Amino acid sequence: MRTALCFTPDLAFFRQAVCAAASVLAQPDSGAFDVFIVCEAGDVAPGFERLEPRLRARINLLTVDFSSYELGVRGRGPFSRAVFRRLFLDRVLPAAYLRIVAIDSDMLITQPGLGRLARLDLAGTVLAAAYDMIFLMDCKGGALAQKFQAYRRALGLSLETPYFNAGLMVIDRAGWSAQDLGERAIAALRDAPPRYPFMEQSALNQLIAGAFAPLSPRYNFMGDFFLLGLEKRIDPIVLHFVNRPKPWQFESWRGETRFALAYHSWFAASPWPDALEGSPRPARKPSLTPLRRTFAGRLLSFLDTRKFVDVPAAPPAGEW
Repeated sequence: MRTALCFTPDLAFFRQAVCAAASVLAQPDSGAFDVFIVCEAGDVAPGFERLEPRLRARINLLTVDFSSYELGVRGRGPFSRAVFRRLFLDRVLPAAYLRIVAIDSDMLITQPGLGRLARLDLAGTVLAAAYDMIFLMDCKGGALAQKFQAYRRALGLSLETPYFNAGLMVIDRAGWSAQDLGERAIAALRDAPPRYPFMEQSALNQLIAGAFAPLSPRYNFMGDFFLLGLEKRIDPIVLHFVNRPKPWQFESWRGETRFALAYHSWFAASPWPDALEGSPRPARKPSLTPLRRTFAGRLLSFLDTRKFVDVPAAPPAGEW
């Protein structure tokens, strides 16, 4: 079974997509995938042809006019129309690819392990993905958790229904196409846009209604995970800088300096050193406040009760 790993950036995120692709291809198990950047012709950053030849040779650039798939639906807020492209990878990729891994451009792969997704048993589901903080925030409580609960109810989901982050999805192409998930998601966004504040992620969660194979947070280490002192325990493979500002936005980034330095180092040696604005600012690791300690404990206790398709057996309590 051939697997396509696909980034779907617009021009604003094209360079970051190449950086993320480089982090995939730097791993010894990257041969499990054919890596694609799928975008429109106008989204290809000038200089891509000057990429280091061995890296360029392993990135398949596929340009597609997606306007016929989008039915006039536009991006909103921080989401450009590029977020819809992952919905139609089953329609535009060569037929040989039976499995698709759709991955965000604001991710970095830090160690081997991503290759497992090419052979992972999806347990009869159409896709595998990790829980989103919108779901996990229930373990923290407070006003934000209540807001996310109201949002999920508005999608017709019970509070017990798992909700996933669409930044990394392992897709069974035949099942996805058979259910017309891309077309149904875009139709929902067209017909009732206010109902879906997180755009295609909202629509897919409504349509899937929890029937996905859950990946452990190793494959989508995002949001509050960076604040909870859990990196050593979870040992993430995929870092997802889902919040704003992003670590390559050096002037406004307030997260750990090591992440900004990683982007700075890559861009300085890339065809786009002029994309760098300033230098990473020194920043301390976020302090583990009592509130964060409590949240971390509750979160680990919850995760210990869940089964993940990438974890063969339940790990010891509190260990990942």
